[in-house]
Amino acid sequence: MNPGSTGAMLPPLAPPRPAPPLEVVDTVLPTGLRVVAARRATAPVVQLRLGVPFGGSTARHTAAAELLACTLLTGGAGGGRTAVDDELAAVGGSLKAVVGPEELRITGQVLTEGLPRLLAVLADCLTGAGYEPATLEAERERLLHRIRLTESMPARTARAALLRRCFGDHPATRETPTTDRVAAVDRDEVAELYRTRLVPRGSALILVGDVHPTRVVEESAITLGGWSARLRAVGMAPLPAPAHQGEPAQAVPAAGSRQCEARLAAPSLVRTDPGYPALVLADQVFGGYFSSRLVQRLREREGRIYTGQSVIEQRTGSALGTVQFASAPRHATAAVDGTLAELAAISGDRPPTAEEIAAARGYALGIQALVRSTQKGLADSLYGPVLAGLPADWADRIADRLRAVPDDEVRAAAVAHLRPEAYTAVLLGPPAQADTD
Repeated sequence: MNPGSTGAMLPPLAPPRPAPPLEVVDTVLPTGLRVVAARRATAPVVQLRLGVPFGGSTARHTAAAELLACTLLTGGAGGGRTAVDDELAAVGGSLKAVVGPEELRITGQVLTEGLPRLLAVLADCLTGAGYEPATLEAERERLLHRIRLTESMPARTARAALLRRCFGDHPATRETPTTDRVAAVDRDEVAELYRTRLVPRGSALILVGDVHPTRVVEESAITLGGWSARLRAVGMAPLPAPAHQGEPAQAVPAAGSRQCEARLAAPSLVRTDPGYPALVLADQVFGGYFSSRLVQRLREREGRIYTGQSVIEQRTGSALGTVQFASAPRHATAAVDGTLAELAAISGDRPPTAEEIAAARGYALGIQALVRSTQKGLADSLYGPVLAGLPADWADRIADRLRAVPDDEVRAAAVAHLRPEAYTAVLLGPPAQADTD
């Protein structure tokens, strides 16, 4: 407010209220399934997350895993997807299965009173899949259609190109199978994957909502007790060091594209590394939110990008610092150069200031508190650390470290991990702007 204004100045923001203690039970069932149940009684709803490590070494595994995920929730008695959906809808529930290079994930929610039915349907799907030919072929057609749609999305194509440039033929690059691989997968392959890889030992179930944690864990143990195997779930092989670091961005032509998509990646720190909290704040200052340097320069001042963001992705045994943005073709090269210039500055002669670090710290803590205040957000925030074998209170531990990390450590993290020469880059766009290397 101007000094001459007669209005009252707004008071400073009050410090955030501490979150109430989380009532949680964390245990491992005799089958090897880890179950974490947390009470968040904000609505009469329960959020479910089930993660199964699902790594594989071949492109054929990727295709079979996708077809397994598509058919998994069609029911064990041959009733089909519609019958399962109708049964869940009757109790206000839903289930969805997706798979990637690292894990198969089932996401669900249900009205609290319907949780026993949701768990029973899930148990039936996990233990009694029949893979009737008609069901398998119907789901294969759905999957082929979805893959074709995915292949038409520039953002997905750019990410795939970046992963291939960084990691060659590593399984992490196969986030979507090819249509020919899916067409070639037969029933026996899917059934074998179901039998040998969809196992509870090493997997994790998260339940969050208006529940009594001890009671819901006991109920889960009974209902899912028939899902058992002597085998242990298999994770993805760790990522190698990215290739082509510090080289010019690879131009990837995309016929019909009207905008450019840029993607950059560099090695980063896993969340258990002592330096991780400092790097989180340094990355926030660089590109983690709307007031970051990347967005302020390239979007607000220069008008070269539509939107942009940096994030630290946690992968199996490693982590990637990624940057992404979309721009008009005429601005794309300058935007990539501007990104590298900002990386050079934050890791060089313009390290994060005390004011920038304070703002990033407040944003990171505020967003975490906001996300974890909801049932869905709490379930999602528990999922990754729990599946990785970390304590259920891991997010609270990280928050405490974010509050305490000194500014000098944030600046040192920027110097060590945000150097432009550490990044591998691709730029996808119209052929006139993107001639291949």
